[in-house]
Amino acid sequence: MNGTAFKVSELIGKAAEKLKNISETPRLDAEILLAKALGTNRFGLFTKYNEEAGDKAAELFASFLERRMNFEPVAYITNEKEFFEDTFFVDSRVLIPRPESEFIVEKAADLLKNTEKADVLDICCGSGCIGLSIKRAGGCRLTLSDISENALEVAKINAARLFPASTDISFVQSDLFSNISGKFDIITANPPYLSEKDMKNFVVKELEFEPENAFFGGKTGFEITEKILYSVHNFLKSGGYFITELGFEGSNFINKNYDGIELTEIIKDYSGINRAALFRKV
Repeated sequence: MNGTAFKVSELIGKAAEKLKNISETPRLDAEILLAKALGTNRFGLFTKYNEEAGDKAAELFASFLERRMNFEPVAYITNEKEFFEDTFFVDSRVLIPRPESEFIVEKAADLLKNTEKADVLDICCGSGCIGLSIKRAGGCRLTLSDISENALEVAKINAARLFPASTDISFVQSDLFSNISGKFDIITANPPYLSEKDMKNFVVKELEFEPENAFFGGKTGFEITEKILYSVHNFLKSGGYFITELGFEGSNFINKNYDGIELTEIIKDYSGINRAALFRKV
């Protein structure tokens, strides 16, 4: 593709045609990648629709397109993913934020709306998108924790970008609660929840680029979530809440008799899938 020969609109059309067999959103992918190559956003892209892209941008776009044709996710190519109210830095060290996880943020924000400076812990934090979005929705003291040092490095990048002046965000490398101390008003988690069967059936193409340890939750997919549920009461303040994302069948594995907590709500997503579970310390 030569930028002096093609207008922005033509580049998008040709790229979308190439991507249609490997992407469910070929035109959107093309627009996001070309906007990145041009150093603008999608709105800015549309203002340049009838302009020529230029050689430099066209070459960069071609390299992005080649990566996408090999199934690399758009978010890893651009190092950006929108989530809740912000755009997060992401790369292959962390799971790409999914819109379904916003249900956790919305529930936490609702619980915190009448609370001043709550203490929030987000374990299995990955990019930090859930915890940092809760902080965006309502001020809190935030602890971000993950077993992966690489993931915490990405979370630190996002915290510095989104809350550069904040002094109340802390980071703990921890295998679940092993290095956690103190008690919290709200604890959130999006733990790995794919089963062995799910890993074989679903982790293909784009998903193969994402960290395996962010997906695999054990033989049934519920093992890591269950470990959290058996320990979380030790780290919640009286009346505190735990919100966890669930896999497709996660709600079927929930035992109603975990120490010190009670199940108060199953949160469905827009497709009617049981997406998250809310527990309260008793």
